[in-house]
Amino acid sequence: MQPPGPDLEAQPEASGVFGDLPGRLSAINEHKDNAGWAELGGLEGAAAALKVSLHDGVSAAASKGCDLESRRAAFGANKFKEIPPKSFFKLWLAALKDPTLIMLMAAALVSTVLGVAVPAEREDSAWSEGVAIWVAVLVVSLVGAFNDWNKDRQFQKLNAQKDIIDVKVIRGGQQLTIPNTDVVVGDVMLLDTGDKLVADGYVIEVHGLVVDEASLTGESDPVKKGPEPREPWVRSGTQVTEGSGRMLVLAVGEQSEWGRTMALVVGEASDTPLQGKLGALAAAIGKLGFIVAVICFIVLLIRWCIEEQGFPMSKFAEGPLEFFIFSVTILVVAVPEGLPLAVTISLAYSMKKMMKDQNFVRVMAACETMGGATAICSDKTGTLTENRMTVVKGYFCGKMYEEVPPLDQLPPQAGEEIVLNAALNSKAFLVEDDGKIEFVGNRTECALLVMARNWGQDYAALRDLHHEQTLEVYGFSSERKMASVLVRRGGALRLYNKGAAEMVLSRCVASVDAAGQATPMSEAQREQLLGTVTDMASSGLRTLCLAYTDFPQADPARPADFFSKPHEDNLTMLCIVGIKDPVRKEVPGAVATCQKAGIFVRMVTGDNIHTARHIARECGILTEDGIALEGPVFRNMPEEELLPLLPKLQVLARSSPKDKYILVQTLKKLGEVVAVTGDGTNDAPALKESDVGLAMGIAGTEVAKEAADIVIMDDNFSSIVKAVLWGRSVFTNIRKFLQFQLTINLVALIVAFVAAVTSGETPLNVLQLLWVNLIMDSLAALALATEAPTPDLLDAKPHGRDEPLISKYMWRLIFTQGFYQCFWLFLIFYGLPAQLGAFKVVSQCDYYKANAVPGFCCTPGVTGGSMDCSQYYQPGAQPVCVVDADGSCDIEEPSYNSICPPSTANCQWDAVDDYYNQLEDDYQNAKDDDQKRTNSMVFNTFIWCQMANMLNARKIRNELNVLAGIFASHIFWVIWVLICGFQVIVMFLLGGVFKVERQSGLEWGIAILIGAGSLPLNVLTKLISRLLPERKSSDKRHLTATERSVAALAAGSSQELDLPKKRFGFFRCCGGAAGSSPKRPEPWREMKESSEEGATPARGSPRTSSTK
Repeated sequence: MQPPGPDLEAQPEASGVFGDLPGRLSAINEHKDNAGWAELGGLEGAAAALKVSLHDGVSAAASKGCDLESRRAAFGANKFKEIPPKSFFKLWLAALKDPTLIMLMAAALVSTVLGVAVPAEREDSAWSEGVAIWVAVLVVSLVGAFNDWNKDRQFQKLNAQKDIIDVKVIRGGQQLTIPNTDVVVGDVMLLDTGDKLVADGYVIEVHGLVVDEASLTGESDPVKKGPEPREPWVRSGTQVTEGSGRMLVLAVGEQSEWGRTMALVVGEASDTPLQGKLGALAAAIGKLGFIVAVICFIVLLIRWCIEEQGFPMSKFAEGPLEFFIFSVTILVVAVPEGLPLAVTISLAYSMKKMMKDQNFVRVMAACETMGGATAICSDKTGTLTENRMTVVKGYFCGKMYEEVPPLDQLPPQAGEEIVLNAALNSKAFLVEDDGKIEFVGNRTECALLVMARNWGQDYAALRDLHHEQTLEVYGFSSERKMASVLVRRGGALRLYNKGAAEMVLSRCVASVDAAGQATPMSEAQREQLLGTVTDMASSGLRTLCLAYTDFPQADPARPADFFSKPHEDNLTMLCIVGIKDPVRKEVPGAVATCQKAGIFVRMVTGDNIHTARHIARECGILTEDGIALEGPVFRNMPEEELLPLLPKLQVLARSSPKDKYILVQTLKKLGEVVAVTGDGTNDAPALKESDVGLAMGIAGTEVAKEAADIVIMDDNFSSIVKAVLWGRSVFTNIRKFLQFQLTINLVALIVAFVAAVTSGETPLNVLQLLWVNLIMDSLAALALATEAPTPDLLDAKPHGRDEPLISKYMWRLIFTQGFYQCFWLFLIFYGLPAQLGAFKVVSQCDYYKANAVPGFCCTPGVTGGSMDCSQYYQPGAQPVCVVDADGSCDIEEPSYNSICPPSTANCQWDAVDDYYNQLEDDYQNAKDDDQKRTNSMVFNTFIWCQMANMLNARKIRNELNVLAGIFASHIFWVIWVLICGFQVIVMFLLGGVFKVERQSGLEWGIAILIGAGSLPLNVLTKLISRLLPERKSSDKRHLTATERSVAALAAGSSQELDLPKKRFGFFRCCGGAAGSSPKRPEPWREMKESSEEGATPARGSPRTSSTK
C-alpha cells in the first residue's frame, strides 16, 4: 500500500541547494517509509543529500546554502508555535462575568434608567449613583484583569524556559553542547541514557540503545533501536532508557512527530493545592456573606414597607432597588475572591525570584510544598561538593603514589591501557574556552580525561582511532556501580572496566605489577588493596578502580547475544585512583540553617561509606550519635528493625535508586514532607514519589528533570535552602493576606448586619464598600503576596502536613482587631449623633416644627399663635402634624377624608398634599445630610483602621515590630501610600460621588488616631500572648514526624503508618483535618521486588498497603 502523500501546506518551502528534499524527507520520516529511504540511498544517501558527514556532522564552515540558517529556512527551526496568551480585553471580559459583578451591573442599569426616566428622580440626580456604580465596577474589573494579565505574562516567561534543554551534537568533528532549539536537520546527535530526544532521526550507530516511546504510542514496553531489521527510526518526545548511540536528525520542530502531536494539544494550568484550598475557604466565607446580605435585604425591605405603609412603586428606586444594590455589595465584599488571586500572585512572584536563586520551578505546587519540607535527602556529588573532580593520588601498577605519577614512571603497556580505559570507557568530554576547561558529562569521567590530558594524551584522537573497533558500550549502572566498553584490540576482544573500587576489586583475579605484567591476585593482596581503598575513602576521596578482561575474538560456543549484557568478571586490575571533590564552602552553613529550621538533612550517595562519612562530617550532616548505613544493609533490613534507626539515620552510602525510593517512601509513611534530589534516570521513581523532587540542572539527565518538580540549576545545596525559604514565604504571605482579609470581612459584615437590623441604616454605602473591596482583594493581594522572604522564616519549625492555615496567633489578632474596629465604628455611628450636636440627626417632629408654615404643626384647641390649627387647616380637618403637650408629634400622611370633611366647601386637599410631600422630601434630604456627616466619619475611620491593619498583617506570629523591613518591600509601601493618597482624594474631591462630607482637622485626627490605635493594640495582644501559659503538651509535640511514629511503635501503638500522600497545600483550615485525593505509597516488599525486576512505578497508580 502506497503511503499517503505529504501535506505540502505543512512543509517549509524548498530552499537553495536542497531543492525538494525538505518535503520528500519529511514524508519519508513521517510514515517511516523504508522503501522511500532506500530510494534516497539509505543513511549515506541521506547524509549526502543533506550535505553532512556521518562522522563529523554539519560542517562549521559550511558554504552559503548549507549553513545553519539555510537549514532552518529549508527544514524549519526546532521550535513550536507558542500558545498565545489571553489578551487584556479577554481577561477583562472574564472578570466582568463574575456573578456578583453581573448582579451589581444589573442593579446599576436599573438605577441609571430610573434616575433618567422618572422626572422626580432626574431632578434629584438619582442617576448619578447608577453611573458611580458603573465606574466602580469598571475599576474593580480592570484592576483584576491587570493582575491576571501580569500574572499570565510572568508564567509565560517562566514556562518558555521549561522546554529548553542542552543536547550533545557533533559539528565539524567536535562534540558540542547546544540548546535543543539550535538543533537543525542534518545534525549528528549523541544519545545517552536519560536523554530526552528533541528531534526525529535515524540511528547511525547504537550500543544497547533502548527508547521509551510511551509518550507517543502509549506502549509501556521500551523499544530497542538499531539498524534494520531492528527499529532505526527515532522520534522526538521520547526518552533514552538504556544504552547510547548516534543519530542523524531528519525532522525538527513542527515537522517532527512530537511537533505534529503538540500542535493538537492546548493545555490550561491546573490550580495548585493551596489555590484549591483557599478557593474552598473563599466559597465558605462567600456563603456566610450571602446569608448576611439576604438578611440585610429582608430587614431593610420590611422596615421600608412598614414606614411607607405598603409597597409604593413610585419609591422603588430609593427603597427595594437601593437595598438590593447594598445587599449585593455586601456579597461582593464578603466573597474573598482575592484569596486564590493572592496565591497566584505570590507563586508567580516567587517562581520568578526563585529562578534568580537557581531554582527552576517546573511544577507550580512545588513552590508551596517546599516550604513545608521536614526532611531533605540529598545527593553528595555536585550538591554538597563542588563537583570539581581531580585525581590526586592512586595505586598504580603495584605501588602507592601520594600524587599522580608522570606517565613515563609507569610501565609503557600498563600506562597505555590506563589511558585507553579513561578515553574509551567514557562518554564525557572536555571543552576548552579561553584557556578554561569546562566539563561536559560525568564529572568522574572528566577527572580521568584531565589526568590523561595532563599526561599529554589526546583522548579525542584515541576515540576516533578506536571508533570502528568499539563494539559495545555498557553505561554506568547504579546497581552494578561500574561501566564498561568492549573493544576489538590485538586480535582479541578487550573489555575495559571501571567502577567503585571495592566492587571492581571483588571481581578481579589479577593485577598489573611494577613490571607491567598481570599477576594473580591473592586474597591477602585483595585485603591489602581494600585497606588502601578504605584509607583513601576515609580522607574524603572518591575511589575508582580501572581494570580489563579479554575474550577470544571468535568463540563457536559463545551465543550470538553473549555481549548484549556486560560480563565483568575475571578482571585484571590496572590502578586505583583517589579523586578529590571538595565540599562547597557554603554547604556547612546551609546544612546548619536547615537543621535550625527543623529540617532533617540526610546524605544519600553511591560512594564508599568511608568517603560518605568523611564528607558528611565536613558538611555537618553526620553527628556523633548519627548512623551511617550502606545500601545493601538498608534494603535487606526488616522494617521493624529499620524504623527505630530512621531518626538517627543521617548517611546512606553505596545506595541504589531503589534504596532512595524505599527511604523516601518510608519517611512519607511516617508523616514527613520529603524533598529528594536526583540526577540519574533511575532516580525518577524516587523523584516522583517524593513530595518535592529536586533534579540537578548540570549533572541531571532529562528523565530526572522531567520527573522532578524543581530543577536546581547550579546543583548546589544552598540553592535548595533558598527554595525552602521561598516556599515558606509563599505560605507566610498567604497567611498575611488571609489575616487582613478576614478582619475586614468580620468587621464589614457585623457593622452592616447590626446597623441594618437596629436602625435600617447602611453606614457604608455601595461605592464605599466597593472601594473597600478593591483595597481588600486586588491591592492588598498584590501588596502582601509579593513581600520578599526574610531570614527569620528559617528560624521556625516547618509547618509540615497538618499545620492549620489560620494559626492560633492569627485568630487572636483577627478577633482583637475586629472587635476593636467594631467598638469604635459603633461608638461613632450610634454615639456621636446622640451626644454631639454637630452630628445629631434631626427628628421628623423637630424638622416639621422648625420648618413648616405656621399652623401646619399645631395643637387642636389652641387659639392664636403658631400652634393654632385654623391658621392652616379648614374647620373640621384633621391636622397632619399634631403637637402634644410634651412637644412630641403625631405625624400621619394626609388623606382626602382627613383634610376635606363632607361639609367642607372649596377643600384645599391638593395644596396640603403637595406641601406635605415637599416637606417630607426636604426632611429626608436634611436627615440624609445629617446622617452623611456621621457615615463619613465611620467610612474614614474604617479605612484608616484597615491601613493600620495592613501593617499589622505583615507579621503573623508574635513579632512586635510590624514595620521591620517595610522599605525593602517596595511594592507593599508603594501600594500602601497610594491607598492613603486616594482616600484623601475621595474625602476632599470625590465627596459627591462617594456621598461623604469633608472632615474637619479634628475629625481627620480622630479617624487616623483610632486607626493607628490598632498598632499598639497589636503589640499589647502579642505581649499578652507571650505571657499566657502555653497549653500543656507532651514532649512528642517537639519531635519530628519520624520520631513520633517510632515512639508510638515502641509504645505498642497500633498507629497506621501507611499515610496517604498529601501535597502541602491541603492543610487544615481552622483546626479540622484537610482532605486530599489519597495516593498511597508503594508497599515495602512490592517496591523491593519491582525494583529488582526493573519496574518503574507510575505516580498515582493504585497501591495496596503491605509491610514487611
